[in-house]
Amino acid sequence: MCAEVEAQLRGQALGEDVELVYLNAALRDDFSYNAMASREEKLDAFDRFLESVRSRYAPDFLYIACNTLSILFDDPRFRRHDQVPTQGIVETGTRSILAALDASGPSPIVVFATPTTVSEGAYPSALVEAGVPAEQIVQQACPGLPDAISNDHTGGEAQALLERFVPAALAGFRTAPRKLIAFLGCTHYGYQAERFRALLADHCARPRIVDPNTAAAGDILQWLGGRPGTGRLSVRFVSPYRVPEKPLASLPRYLGDRAPATVAALRGFEHDPRLYG
Repeated sequence: MCAEVEAQLRGQALGEDVELVYLNAALRDDFSYNAMASREEKLDAFDRFLESVRSRYAPDFLYIACNTLSILFDDPRFRRHDQVPTQGIVETGTRSILAALDASGPSPIVVFATPTTVSEGAYPSALVEAGVPAEQIVQQACPGLPDAISNDHTGGEAQALLERFVPAALAGFRTAPRKLIAFLGCTHYGYQAERFRALLADHCARPRIVDPNTAAAGDILQWLGGRPGTGRLSVRFVSPYRVPEKPLASLPRYLGDRAPATVAALRGFEHDPRLYG
């Protein structure tokens, strides 16, 4: 997402200096929000993170690219952070699913996501509120898939997991769908969108993949506006822990050469152990 924003900004004359700061919200490499024991623990951790972000980095705009954290941000305790304009990917994702429904007509929907995103039920709730029948929606938790994707750019680790998750998701419908919308409800999943498509096509004639990452980049760019000028673009990548070698090797392979500043920021990441206060 950060790379897409950079790639598009590189073709523009910026009205002012723009600094994109990618803040890694995972506490440790081996301990994510989905590994936490309770919702309260997740809320406490994310609250500390946001407080630190606000005091240490003073963002003008905050985009929550993680579905899990975007959902948690709806909790009333985070109202105290609303002095910083904030948008989450769940809002973007819901809009993307509804746009796909408008384009393709009524279709079954599979939401592939992390365990927390599934347990919170934010996407089904938003879709039902928008008029989508509940029986048309299936959620599929994909534990371990984000790490499998970020650690292995060849897709072999992801393939092994998706060969389990895709049939399990389709088994959630009473009858096998001839067409469906497959929503990629974790930012990592878009890196392996074609594997999702290929495995779904083994069981369904017309799968449509909805990856909200490009739309999310568009939302960020819309907030930035488009005034021309001579501003400069810079990118930083900040993590509360030292990023291991596997993702440092794999993620640039996914990103390619469209966003050199993002790749350089990832490889030269800033280690800030105070991100959680």
